Amino acid sequence: MYPPLKSILGTFGFLGAVIAQSYVEPPTFLGQLSRPVVPYTFRPTKVHSTNGTVANAEGLVQHSGPSGRNGTFPSTTLSPNSSIILDFTLNVGGYPVFDFASGASGNGATIRYTVSESLAALEPGVGDGFAFKGNPSARFRFEVIPVSEWGGRWIGTGVQGGQRFILIEHVAGAVDVSINEVGFQAATDVTPIADLPGSFNSSDGYLNELWATGARTVQLGCTSKGSLTPAWHVSAIGTLIESKNVAIHQKSQSWGQIDFSLSLYIISGSTFTVNKGSPYEPSAGAAEFTLTVGKNGTGTFSRFSGSSIDLPSGALTTGKWHSVKFSVRGDSNETMAVSIDGVKVGSISYDGISSAGPLGLTAGTDTAVIVKDLLVQDTNGTALYFNSLTTQSALEDFAAGTNNYAVCFDGAKRDRAVWAGDFSIFGPTIFYSTANTEAVAGSLLLFTGVQDAQGQISSAISASVVPSEVPTNDWEGGSFFPMMYAIASVNAWYEWYRYTGDTRFISTWWPAIKRDIDYGLSFLDQQTGLITTPNFESFDFNYYDGPSPGTHIGANSIVVWALRNAALISDSLGDSMASGYRETANNIEKAVNERLFSNSTGAYMLFEDDTPVGMSQDGNSYAILSGIASASSAPSSAGAVIEAMRSLNTPFGPLSFANTSRFLPIVSPYASGFHTWAAFEAGKDDEAISLMRTIWKNQTDVNNPWHTGMTWEFINGTTGEPYRPNFSSQAHGWGSAPTWQLSQYVLGVAPATPGYST
Repeated sequence: MYPPLKSILGTFGFLGAVIAQSYVEPPTFLGQLSRPVVPYTFRPTKVHSTNGTVANAEGLVQHSGPSGRNGTFPSTTLSPNSSIILDFTLNVGGYPVFDFASGASGNGATIRYTVSESLAALEPGVGDGFAFKGNPSARFRFEVIPVSEWGGRWIGTGVQGGQRFILIEHVAGAVDVSINEVGFQAATDVTPIADLPGSFNSSDGYLNELWATGARTVQLGCTSKGSLTPAWHVSAIGTLIESKNVAIHQKSQSWGQIDFSLSLYIISGSTFTVNKGSPYEPSAGAAEFTLTVGKNGTGTFSRFSGSSIDLPSGALTTGKWHSVKFSVRGDSNETMAVSIDGVKVGSISYDGISSAGPLGLTAGTDTAVIVKDLLVQDTNGTALYFNSLTTQSALEDFAAGTNNYAVCFDGAKRDRAVWAGDFSIFGPTIFYSTANTEAVAGSLLLFTGVQDAQGQISSAISASVVPSEVPTNDWEGGSFFPMMYAIASVNAWYEWYRYTGDTRFISTWWPAIKRDIDYGLSFLDQQTGLITTPNFESFDFNYYDGPSPGTHIGANSIVVWALRNAALISDSLGDSMASGYRETANNIEKAVNERLFSNSTGAYMLFEDDTPVGMSQDGNSYAILSGIASASSAPSSAGAVIEAMRSLNTPFGPLSFANTSRFLPIVSPYASGFHTWAAFEAGKDDEAISLMRTIWKNQTDVNNPWHTGMTWEFINGTTGEPYRPNFSSQAHGWGSAPTWQLSQYVLGVAPATPGYST
């Protein structure tokens, strides 16, 4: 038995002025200087294990802190073919740091580090996934480091965003390697949980830890302006590109069949890669073509997982400038051809994959190249784009620079992108814990400042993108996710307004927000009065289940919710759209209650092509939060819908969808956050707390093998472990709902009026 909600005694310490203060317009607020701090290094808390000959393994275990280690500590020494696994207890992130001692003789040695959020996914030389869209991040979850006989301090050029374990292996060389220090130089706020502006302390230890778990998650997931190292480096002789994720020209989506040429100088390594087409579909890398330098004048031109042709002997070499031209042609059987120094080499087929999509560049593993004078032309020879690649504009155009705004990533490890749909959960957690309003504002600005001509706001944006107030279809298509995520951005803006009381910042982006609403309403079926989404536009957070084309209760209820929130913003701005938004919301609400409610299940249903396929957790939660389920015309009540949703329950929490023959049995901390929110709003407080105890129990259990001290992305509804643990994120801000909901509903601290003004 657990104590009922009303018996949980709590105290709430909060710097009210931080949240309640009026928003200060840029540049004072968004451009404010961060307080200077000494770089903070996360260090291991314990040795998990060693293999082979490792001397003084405990020497690397030290307190984390804002300065060098105090005192003198004997080095940890790895002999050839030995290794050590270090544990940080919680997920940490930052730039990897190694301090090597001198003393090796001969040609030195080589070590490799690999990181992972869990021990089970700590595969040597692989790790547990990749950063996906995070250009400034490390490309892989491992790096190989040559160690000089002189030792020295090594700091990685890319952030490893989230990991609990690090494996260090001595992989080459006949001499020992001595290490003074291992850690991660933080690129995030490191304020102790007890010192955050927000706090929660109740008589229930589980709830206290649950609150802290969400706070830690958003703390690790947010970063300040300029904290990320540029992926590319520009100089007067060209742009230096090393092994990173492909950097995409952010406004090249509409480029079709093209010729593009550049000057290429391979400094070291062997591979230069271009991407023409979607970088993510049908699979990552499918549209990548690579020039590879071999030995003795050999080389190849190939497509990822496709065909390959040999280059003429000596056609491409290191240490020499080459003029390289690529040509994309064809309608049904597209190809990419290459010429080097004016000599045609040949062409490679796309093998049926579309070449439609943006242009990107990168260098392969252990490769460094310099490129300059990039020219893109259409098939008529008309110039579409030119950049000398010798100025900062190259970094802006390819989103390869630092982050110009403080931002919050969806996951510390992956995707390391700013996702609009996450912020209805992510934002309030920040307001009730870290009070990092600058990062919330930067994130809102970023995804709203990338908008297509149809009005759709971007859903997944890289932190280094330079936004614009001008909508265009030239924006890279990978930044856009289907309708529900785009329309969710309206709710994210409302949460900003609710907690800050700001209208100046919102007014700048209000035209873009209204265009986004118009985009969402373009899916309104005039015959049924319902939002009906076609194939791609019907994707929801559960990407692994594929699209659900048809009449989605989630799509309809989130549009109603967004319209009503937009009407409240309209009122504050004096915009006449408020009445129209309310009228449209009322009309959709009426159609939903007439057409989408099932008397047999007692809940609202998801329809695919007019066929009911079951109950959805997020859709029914949105129906409550939007007011649909409590409308006078509703066939049931909000409380009854919450009770009906109990049919989704498993020992690890409610499934996202009832129909497990159509949908995978996954428990989503994201959708569950709306579920608990809806339960509170429906007056089912004890149910909300009970859900929190079930869904998040493994995430807060320090003895769980997947424990990171953070909230997870997905849960396997059969086993209770993370779904796809070698890929999914175990530090995902979208799962942090209990943090702000405990503060708001258990302790009762919430703005009665926007910005706590009364």
